[in-house]
Amino acid sequence: MWRRVFILLCVLACTSGAEPESVVAAQSIEEAEFAYERGNYTQAARLFSPLAEQGVASAQFHLGLMHEKGQGVRQDHSTALTWFRKAAAQGYAGPQTNLGLIYERGRGVRKDIVRALMWYTLAAAMVHGNEGKTAIQRRDQLTSQMTAAQTEQAQEMARRCQRSQFKECD
Repeated sequence: MWRRVFILLCVLACTSGAEPESVVAAQSIEEAEFAYERGNYTQAARLFSPLAEQGVASAQFHLGLMHEKGQGVRQDHSTALTWFRKAAAQGYAGPQTNLGLIYERGRGVRKDIVRALMWYTLAAAMVHGNEGKTAIQRRDQLTSQMTAAQTEQAQEMARRCQRSQFKECD
């Protein structure tokens, strides 16, 4: 079955002008996500790793999650932070709430509520559905504990991050 799907995708890619490697990458990301959803974290990590190294933001995000939770890889908050930053630097909204949590709780980094609020603010603006609601709730809850100066600093950092297209976020 997979062989037929792969052949069909290759034919479609060749006729559309897409590179065959992008079809393989698309198939691999789907395979990796399927392994992750099934709880086969070791296989998922093996499949996500080369894609993350190639710069695929969703693979970077998933590897960050896996390192954060110790799923199929050694739990390592510092490595999770690295993968989340790489995905976020591409404007991928998924890891932004995770970055907020990491900074808010000081997991693998020095606790920094201003930077946490910056990431929650960015996530609240970009993420929809339940994830967006979570970012908004975290942002509002954290804001209620901060001074006006801290809140303004976080908002300015968020604006700079957005203006730089996520290049100047740290």
